[in-house]
Amino acid sequence: MQDDDAGRVWQVMAAHGGLWGWGDDDGLVPWTGDDGHDLVPLWTGAEQAQTEAGDGGDPGEAPVFLDLEDLLAAVPDWLAAGVTAAGLQSVGGRFQQTVPLAELTERILSVQVTGRP
Repeated sequence: MQDDDAGRVWQVMAAHGGLWGWGDDDGLVPWTGDDGHDLVPLWTGAEQAQTEAGDGGDPGEAPVFLDLEDLLAAVPDWLAAGVTAAGLQSVGGRFQQTVPLAELTERILSVQVTGRP
């Protein structure tokens, strides 16, 4: 992912107050990244989440919007489940950027405090 694309994710997160993931009533469903590690999938829009998950989702799974508070609240659960990174903006099943959950947390807190990415 180019720097301007990465910046767009954070700008959208700030403008919309959150990001979209893929999951069900129990929360986001981790995906396996290219390196074999589980990632939390996040996108800037529901349509992209739907397109990327497509027919691969289980019954009951769909795009899920997580506002900033929900994203922050989910991080400890993701860490407890062994997930240490988020995959951003997949295209054709490949994430354009992977960020550690610590960086995701810092970005969310920055938006909450300053209103900017």
